[in-house]
Amino acid sequence: MSAESDRPMHHDEEQRRQWDAVAAGWRKWWPTIEGGAQRVSLRMLELAQVRPGQRVLDLATGIGEPALSAARCVGPSGRVVATDFSPRMLDIAQERAAAQGLANVEFIQADAATLDVAGARFDAILCRWGVTSLPDPPGALAAIRRLLVSDGWFVTAVWPSGAQGRPMASLAAAVAQEMFGLPPSASDASPSCSPARVALQETMRRAGFRDVHSEEMTMPLEFSSAADCGRYLMDVSPEFSALLGDRPLAQRAEFGRRLGERLQPYATAGGAVRIPNLTICAAGRR
Repeated sequence: MSAESDRPMHHDEEQRRQWDAVAAGWRKWWPTIEGGAQRVSLRMLELAQVRPGQRVLDLATGIGEPALSAARCVGPSGRVVATDFSPRMLDIAQERAAAQGLANVEFIQADAATLDVAGARFDAILCRWGVTSLPDPPGALAAIRRLLVSDGWFVTAVWPSGAQGRPMASLAAAVAQEMFGLPPSASDASPSCSPARVALQETMRRAGFRDVHSEEMTMPLEFSSAADCGRYLMDVSPEFSALLGDRPLAQRAEFGRRLGERLQPYATAGGAVRIPNLTICAAGRR
């Protein structure tokens, strides 16, 4: 769900603690995240052919997207079930649903790797930025497929590895490697999202999906300043929060300064930062 962090669909207690810890940051930065990500949610609903009266499942919903968009789409005669393993994320999602007057969405704390929804079947299943975190993607996708009605659609959004997908996260990781001696990530070497598209499509086909197709989408994130970019990563990413949270103030300031320098190509004349991220949307039918 987040624009800089995949939402894991399986967990251990430490992962749950880490994601609970950044839930408040997601609430804080939600307008920024959804300013770019909402168009991805809407496209996912289109690809899944979500209509009034349907039943929809949203996996790794975080604080509620694309579940809430789906709830508006299916209307009062439809139903949305949204799952996540972080109870604090789900608390915020429930608050947002109540504030929007959406009574047709149910939030369940669940591990998507061992998902059991009591024999329910869905017209569409969605997962925005979570499926690649599964320990056994082919097996999990096959299980997801079994939860669909005949001809039901599964639609997911994933990040290609490397800088092309999430430039800011890639630049921040490079700064962290320089400052703290961290090893480079294997994903940093991927120059294109084309292999990721092909691999995802093939994995979905092996899981039994048909009519599989995918497309690329550009998703901009806009910040008022480069300093906000560093604060954003600290607030929403468990990885950067853990890396920087206990560092001396001077080190955190230096990290922000170096990241700001790397982000200059994305700066506007007024000092804002606009970063074009690239995501892949893939759809397949049972």
